[in-house]
Amino acid sequence: MNAQAPQSYSAAVERLHQWQAQEADEINPLCRTQLLAHGHKTDRVIIFLHGFTNCPHQFCQLATLFHARGYTVLNVRLPQHGFANRLTTALARLTAQAMIDLTNDAIDIAHGFGGHVTLFGFSLGGVLVGWAAQQRADLDRAVLVSPAIGILAISARRRPLAARLLMTLPNFFRWWDDVAKDARIGPAHAYPRYASRGLGALLRLGGMVQQAAQHSKPLAGTLLVITNPCDDVVDNTTVAAVVETWRKQGARVQTHEFPATWHLIHDLIDPSQPDQQVARVYPQLIEWIDEK
Repeated sequence: MNAQAPQSYSAAVERLHQWQAQEADEINPLCRTQLLAHGHKTDRVIIFLHGFTNCPHQFCQLATLFHARGYTVLNVRLPQHGFANRLTTALARLTAQAMIDLTNDAIDIAHGFGGHVTLFGFSLGGVLVGWAAQQRADLDRAVLVSPAIGILAISARRRPLAARLLMTLPNFFRWWDDVAKDARIGPAHAYPRYASRGLGALLRLGGMVQQAAQHSKPLAGTLLVITNPCDDVVDNTTVAAVVETWRKQGARVQTHEFPATWHLIHDLIDPSQPDQQVARVYPQLIEWIDEK
């Protein structure tokens, strides 16, 4: 834990308020960093890190469920995400280091809210959790859900080169749906397109997690990796390889997979997705996370 991390509940609240005050006025109010607290320190704290081009509102319902279970919940907005203008060019300025710095800050603040800290990340957020699991011994539990350590659109051998090129060549944008474009049906708080520089930052993070796994045992207490066999974005083979490497390093890694018969979409978290199945996804997630 950072020596400057807040130790008391009041200090953590003050630090978070300072952090929230730095969020630009242009941020969608739904997408600001949020705290669901109980007015005092709790035994358990959970931090949520959202997916690429989404924002904290992705966890709006899941966060309340964990809060009702006694957790203090810190729902974090990643850099360059969550602007009210969904066609903002901000995502072109996304960097791996900025996301790492924010993740470290979130973990530091969380210690002022409670005793045992769980870091939960989905997709891009899951990659950040993988990085933090390697580096932070003060994490009790690291939960990676559909972590985009590798993506199916780019083969494993080409990802390092793709990361370098995307981060150095002039930025360009691609629509998630080339036909519907910004009229695409889906969460109104998420971006309908992504930046090549932002994708490069995601790929770089994935590579950093893989390299770190090869060289050292993760410092987090336990790791929980949850995958979706129907995922059309995440390369589950790459995820499985990282899990195997972690286990060889001596880490405590639990794994779970959603039933293939559920035919889940990639974004199995956001209740605003038209094909969401959160009514059965959420209870399963809570059961896996709370199991001993």
